[in-house]
Amino acid sequence: MRLLLIGAAVLLSFSNLLAQETQHTGSIAGKLTDKEMQGEPLPFANVLVKGTGTGGTTNVNGLFEIENLEPGSYTVAFSFVGYEQLEIPNVRVEPGKVTEINTQLGTTASSLDEVVISTVSRADSEVALLLEQKNAITIKQAIGAEELSRKGINNVEQGLSKVSGISMVGDRGIFVRGLDDRYNFLTMNGLPVASSDPDFKIIPLSYIATNIVSYVDVYKTFSPSLYQDFAGATFNVNTITAASKPATTVTAGVNYNTNSTFEDYNIDNSSDLEYLGYTGNSRELPAAPAQSPSPFSTSWTPEKITAPLATTLGITHGQRLVNGDKQSLGIYFGMNYRNSYEKKNGVERTLNSEGTAGQDFSTTNYDFSTRKSALLALDYDRFDMLKLNFNTIYLQNTSNFIREAYGRNDGFTQLNNRDFFIRDIRYTENDMLTFQLLGDLEWNNKKHQLHFGGSTGIGNNNVPDRRVLRAAGTGEDAEYITTNGINPFRFYQELENVSFSSRLEYELGIQKKEDNTFSTKIKIGHNFDGINYDFFTRTITAQVSSANLPNLNTNDPEAFFQQGLSEGFLEYAGNFAPTPPDIQVEQYIHAGYFIFLKEWDNILLDVGVRAEYAPREITYKKALDTKFSKITYEPFDISPALNIRYQLTETSNLRLATSITTTRPRMREILPTIYQDGDGNQVIGNPDLLNSRNYNLDLKYEFFPTNSELLAVTAFAKYLQDPIERLARATSVGYRTYFDNFEEAVLYGIEAEARFNAGSLFKNAIFDRLSVGFNGILMDSRATAEENNPRFAAVTNKDRKLQGASNWGINADLLYQIFKRGNTESSLNLIYNTFGKRIYAVGVEGADEIYEKPVDQLDLVWTTQFNKSWGLKLTARNLLNEKTMFFQDPTREIRFPDKFSNTIESFDTGTTYGASITFKF
Repeated sequence: MRLLLIGAAVLLSFSNLLAQETQHTGSIAGKLTDKEMQGEPLPFANVLVKGTGTGGTTNVNGLFEIENLEPGSYTVAFSFVGYEQLEIPNVRVEPGKVTEINTQLGTTASSLDEVVISTVSRADSEVALLLEQKNAITIKQAIGAEELSRKGINNVEQGLSKVSGISMVGDRGIFVRGLDDRYNFLTMNGLPVASSDPDFKIIPLSYIATNIVSYVDVYKTFSPSLYQDFAGATFNVNTITAASKPATTVTAGVNYNTNSTFEDYNIDNSSDLEYLGYTGNSRELPAAPAQSPSPFSTSWTPEKITAPLATTLGITHGQRLVNGDKQSLGIYFGMNYRNSYEKKNGVERTLNSEGTAGQDFSTTNYDFSTRKSALLALDYDRFDMLKLNFNTIYLQNTSNFIREAYGRNDGFTQLNNRDFFIRDIRYTENDMLTFQLLGDLEWNNKKHQLHFGGSTGIGNNNVPDRRVLRAAGTGEDAEYITTNGINPFRFYQELENVSFSSRLEYELGIQKKEDNTFSTKIKIGHNFDGINYDFFTRTITAQVSSANLPNLNTNDPEAFFQQGLSEGFLEYAGNFAPTPPDIQVEQYIHAGYFIFLKEWDNILLDVGVRAEYAPREITYKKALDTKFSKITYEPFDISPALNIRYQLTETSNLRLATSITTTRPRMREILPTIYQDGDGNQVIGNPDLLNSRNYNLDLKYEFFPTNSELLAVTAFAKYLQDPIERLARATSVGYRTYFDNFEEAVLYGIEAEARFNAGSLFKNAIFDRLSVGFNGILMDSRATAEENNPRFAAVTNKDRKLQGASNWGINADLLYQIFKRGNTESSLNLIYNTFGKRIYAVGVEGADEIYEKPVDQLDLVWTTQFNKSWGLKLTARNLLNEKTMFFQDPTREIRFPDKFSNTIESFDTGTTYGASITFKF
């Protein structure tokens, strides 16, 4: 398989590489219904774009599409035997967009007030989504605002979990074809955005609310105009621009969780604005401890409350400030706020190769989180000449997290036959602010086109005043633990980043067709990206100066600390003074690409190459050193790609794609520092990690029975050289997690996708209101290394599955339209997701791999639109309420089989019921 992929890639280098198809024309699509039958679809009606000789007919579902229209204003005529003809004037068609018309036809003339016209970017509506997928040169999928709304989806991550080969994994982000967050890449409007969280390669897509999103493209194959840093997928989030008519939408909702709502709840309420997710100055690092016996304003004792309902609030407004025949100017503003009160109950263990638990805890986690998204967008369009977009994007999220665990812990000697107790109070805030300017300029009848853009962003990950308390026993007579030289501590971490990026692409049309588009094109482009990270850490310990300590009450430890600081048997020690960053990381990307595109009657060829020089420099101090050290890594990668689309019929395509790409590590994985988890667990970065090289091959068949239905099958294979993997070593006090390059891995499988109306399949009117969506993946993987290679001596299994890869996954949904009459409609949507077990962390030193158990998730969404203004959405998420579970089997004889359990972590999250009301005006 490796030789096949390498051979295909070498052949490409004699050509040049891929790109995306640029649409110079626009489309008109929509739905025609029967006014006399209360909005039932009107099939086989005639649709004509007057003055062009172009038209079509509606299908059995009343849907139609007319493609390849030159930009301009048209009159669209609808007619059907026995019905009055309807003409709709001034329908504007814009390049690369779909103008959607939804109207009714009756035996008497229809009123134009019943016509709904909107111009949307491709994939904004489900009709446009499949049209774009059908015509695109690359193998890609998309999910638009219409589908996100229909499925009751509140954020982008939930939406992408409905795409084939993709699964959402708790708080660890998106997995694509078994490859986790590390193997994905994110752009917004075609420009990269840097993650502020060091534990994620891309911004967790759960942070992005759907009310600022037009549609999301998912590229599973590479094109030279894309960044080469992915093996799973590149996600491109396209933000909303203003529609042709002014519109304001207000949404408010509440959520009830069976684990937490109206239950006892612990929270670190240190700020007056905590509910909104802003901590202010309450958790700042004090200037010096000498100013006060207790220099901190926060408490070691959490506040006990009754958890209220979680809330959602959103508002959007868009309008065209100028909407003339020659130019257009629009503005759009969107803002969304969400919070949640999450409570998880479960167990945590650490196991060795004999199946013995060094730690065995009962654990409760409390997590009050907030999510905020905001977008301010201005777009200017001078038709047939210049288009400009300016976007300001703000994302902010917080996690007010408390972990309480107690039980056996063999790593601590001061327990006196009592339970070990730990409380971890941790506040995390992530902020991202990005400014973007994008533009398209064309001249000489689109023979020459210039696409350009630039952005700048600032990000911040802040963990201020994290407090970790350890004790022997619980309640009023607990004992303060200082054994093993480990004291309770307060911890500060901050990661700041500043980023810049630019894009410039020139497109030349060479061979013109009869419809004034070009069958042969070349593209030449350049990208520049620069990002600078400053990483700070501070640890303040609570030192003990007496052997005889009073009892500690774990329900109110603040009283113990206040007594100790005032009486002198406790004191804070550490570096309070501000100093230069502990670690600095600078990363740059200089990239150039060339693309050649050729179109014949049924074949579209896209071939090209991308070159990226991506130096990385890490500046840090080694332990006990007074001077800074530097680690420099300067990879230069050539990435060829080939995409071929062969149109078998008017409704079916065969696609082939092959390429070479690169994978770069997450920030946490390369930071030369140890991240303490409080109970002995550690995460250690590896600044010497290499980038992976990925050899990719895809073959896809797709069939579009109608413009709203799809059947597709994709076979894929990947060879990964130096894949980056997570490893876990059990120690006397917990797990030590670290990262390294394995030798090689292969990944291959088949994806299947289907969307269809059950009525057209079973030819029975009973099923006309039922729509079915299904996608699934069957996959296998293998990661291998030489047995005698000392580099991998600690790894238990040199031949195993790839870390993170499942053997299968399923996403499915059933939509039943209860009724639809005019502006009133109601639908019920049942959504199901699951995946096969996978390796969470690779085992070392004789211990087996840590596996993640499959989780079945079932959601129910009931959406009702009462009229043009009012809408109601009811949701039930995680109806099956299955536990998330991680397990590790022994590799030697079990010493205590009666006490053995291979479960190392298990939590339940509860079922969440929600209701939201939407008002449009």
